Amino acid sequence: MKIKNRTLIKLIYSSLITISILVFVFLLSNAPLIGNAISYSNLGLRSILFNIKEIPGKDYTLHPSLTLVAIDDRTLMDPEFWGLGRWQDFKRTNYAQVIENLNAAGAITIGIDVLFSEKTPEDEMLAEVIKKAGNVILWNSFGNDRVLLPVPVLKEAAYAIGYFQPYLDPVNELVYGIVPGVTSKRFGDYESFSLKVLRKYLDVINNKESKVFSDAHDYEGYYRFYNGKYEYIPLSGNRRNEVLINYPLKGVNFPELSFVDVYHNRFETSLVKDKIVFIWATATALHDEFLTPIGIIPGVTIHMNFLNTILKQNYLSYVSPTIEYFIIGFLTLFLTLFLIHVESRSYQILNSALTLFLWVLFYAFVFVVSFRILSYPIQLILVIIMSTSWAMLYKYMYEEKGKRLLKNTLSQYLAEDLVTSVLSNYEEVKLGGTKKEVTLFFSDIAGFTTISEGMDPEELVRFLSFYLKDVSDIIIKERGFINKYVGDAVMAIWGAFGLEKRQSYLACKSALMQQEAIKQRNIQFKQDFGFTITVRMGINKGLAVVGNIGSEGRKIEFTALGDTVNTASRLEGINKMYGTLICVGESVARDEREHFIFRKLDSIMVKGKDLPVLIYELVGLRDGVDVDVLDKIAHFEVALGLYQSKHFEEAKKIFVTLIENYSDGPSKTFLERTENYIKNGCPEDWKGDYRAVEK
Repeated sequence: MKIKNRTLIKLIYSSLITISILVFVFLLSNAPLIGNAISYSNLGLRSILFNIKEIPGKDYTLHPSLTLVAIDDRTLMDPEFWGLGRWQDFKRTNYAQVIENLNAAGAITIGIDVLFSEKTPEDEMLAEVIKKAGNVILWNSFGNDRVLLPVPVLKEAAYAIGYFQPYLDPVNELVYGIVPGVTSKRFGDYESFSLKVLRKYLDVINNKESKVFSDAHDYEGYYRFYNGKYEYIPLSGNRRNEVLINYPLKGVNFPELSFVDVYHNRFETSLVKDKIVFIWATATALHDEFLTPIGIIPGVTIHMNFLNTILKQNYLSYVSPTIEYFIIGFLTLFLTLFLIHVESRSYQILNSALTLFLWVLFYAFVFVVSFRILSYPIQLILVIIMSTSWAMLYKYMYEEKGKRLLKNTLSQYLAEDLVTSVLSNYEEVKLGGTKKEVTLFFSDIAGFTTISEGMDPEELVRFLSFYLKDVSDIIIKERGFINKYVGDAVMAIWGAFGLEKRQSYLACKSALMQQEAIKQRNIQFKQDFGFTITVRMGINKGLAVVGNIGSEGRKIEFTALGDTVNTASRLEGINKMYGTLICVGESVARDEREHFIFRKLDSIMVKGKDLPVLIYELVGLRDGVDVDVLDKIAHFEVALGLYQSKHFEEAKKIFVTLIENYSDGPSKTFLERTENYIKNGCPEDWKGDYRAVEK
């Protein structure tokens, strides 16, 4: 019941924190200065997506039906150099000549991005050319209080009039798309200039005459345009319901002809035949340019990119705001609840960083897979940051302070790993165990009974406090769990909590470090107490039952049980027999040969076991053992092989040499056995094993 109540409390707090975060982010998003900064950042990330063009399966080539006739810098040169002069001196007869030449070359549709709103003496002549061509589309400007149209004679002569006023985003003034049509009770309906041009092109190639649908705006998420392949054009999904432009790769341009070349009929007709032709300025002096996600481009190419998006059907759109709000709310609740349950502050930060990274991948993934854009990525980033901060604040205020005091107290008695485990799962401490692979460590001071008998109680406690602090600090530093102290003896476990995969490596490293610390401490012991100590250690690795034993509700001890534990304890005592300090089992030596030097000692049947086990001496780190020690080990193992194959005389000679040169403890033990076998013989069924009679 406690677990359920605790979980319910965390769920309630998580919900309250989630609501607070969402309200706070909403207020930030609508604040005068910060809200603008957030909107600008969202648009900046959106612009990055518009430039992602390496998506498998997507075609970014330009549609072949689009050509630009540009009033470029060459067109505006001095007339003596085949230019047509200043823009202010341009005549409508220039346009008439170009229209005639384009139609003669086979252009299907001509869209002129020029607003002929002022009367001139040449209007009648231009109108006659436009009417005869029958494929010229002009445009008008549509404002809140007025509509600006071409002069009536040109308006009547044109095949169609289309609306175009590029929508500049109010935050960063970039053109992301075009509104397909506008509706006004006062001025009527106007379809986009670009769509009027496309409609005429489709009518010609399909050999029919289409009409604008009366319900074109009434389809949620789509603009109804043309029967067949292009009937429904996806809208962006935002409040403006524009059609987003899928701009091409930077440096990829539409075929372009200079206006002056077309005027003089000096151009490649294949670039015009059966195509849509747009006419308007790219000249630097005319400044008809707009900011877009791919940079500054002439206004006329916005029309062309818009039509290219429709003709190639590479549509972009925004994710539904409702779905995005749900994602933000759900992620806030999930992340807050998760972070409140995570114990470690570093894990909280790591998980938040991982969530942030995955969110960036998800943001790009949604675009790559579906060409959909998330509108509020910054809000979601803020949610991740704030969820982390507020969850950490909650844990500090309501949990961490008391738990930290309890942890500091318990750490005086238990290893840190066990304290963390108990505090994290205090409702679940029950009798029982789990079978797992662990590494066991036992140590004991040689002759401790004699030492303790000659000391006052106060001196004995002071001596043990020095010794146990040294060895305990090393064990804990190397990720070991100190299971118990029995007087001077120490039992430690590696891998008890599943926290360390390199358990046998750390146990061996810890043993060597303890021996080095004991050497240093012996200098003080000699001065203060008049003696030095020798500590024997045993290490074994294998399966053991790890868990809580004792009396539930009274006294529970976390420990390890099993044959692996018993063998480790025997290995500690076996050191006395061979004159060694650290004795390890075969599993440890096998797994850690890469890092340490081991000396094979014997094949022995420890007390209580019927099968022999191989035992080894841990000598030192592989890169820290002297050459003469390696030489001693090599000779010893040769002698051991001779001994176990019953060549006792040859083995004896080597053992004697090792004793004389190195005063080698194991050699003394084997010399004694060898001489016994030489004198008394050995059993016929003897296979080189030794049966221990002591623990």
